[in-house]
Amino acid sequence: MALVAVILSTVIYALLQPAPELLVVGTDSLFVLVPGVCSFLGFLVVKRWGFRGKFGFVHLGLFLAVFLWFVGETVWAVCEVFLNVAIPYPSIADVFYVAGYVPVLAGMLQFIRAFGGQLSRRASYLAVASCFAIIILTGAFLTYPLIIESADVTTKIFDVAYPALDSIILGLAVLMFFIFRGGYLAKSWAWIFLGLFLTSLGDIAFSLGTLQGWYYSGHPVELVYLWGYISIALGFDIQREELLV
Repeated sequence: MALVAVILSTVIYALLQPAPELLVVGTDSLFVLVPGVCSFLGFLVVKRWGFRGKFGFVHLGLFLAVFLWFVGETVWAVCEVFLNVAIPYPSIADVFYVAGYVPVLAGMLQFIRAFGGQLSRRASYLAVASCFAIIILTGAFLTYPLIIESADVTTKIFDVAYPALDSIILGLAVLMFFIFRGGYLAKSWAWIFLGLFLTSLGDIAFSLGTLQGWYYSGHPVELVYLWGYISIALGFDIQREELLV
């Protein structure tokens, strides 16, 4: 089903590119449907496993993050489709997007605190180096566009905030990958890590696109977001059947 969702979303984007009005409605609908399903599956994980074991707070953080992003996507769609606001950025939707980073970062940090001791010294050095490399490369990649583009102050604040927060998520995701690599719960977490990685890349691309002016609502780069949500949803679905520690 996840594979079908990936293929179907790609086909929809391809077919609607020549029709801008249908493109906005169609893609905004996908961005309500897919995160909505993802947050529902996250809720089922929290409902089933609650706060038991070392994963309780982590699951809650991931669910709250995806739910807040779903609300943000819904607000974005309402602004575009019903209020006729072209690319509502920045807008009230960004409040929900940014708020979602708080629980997901808290959950990831709890995960690392609980399981970080399993990392070997070599893996720890490699993971930490990867974290810093991601943060430095992201900052370097966007610094020049931020300097030369004439966006308003509010837009620039969000253009800085999103990549900064996403680079932290990417770095923590690398640490989490090294912690769980080869473990019996690795399958579900691998999909969740991949989803966080893809959504973070989508945010970085969005910031760059709005700064340089090539982004438009329904741009194919949005598929990275959708694939990220689908990946997280798949991880949630697998976790519903796993015996958690």
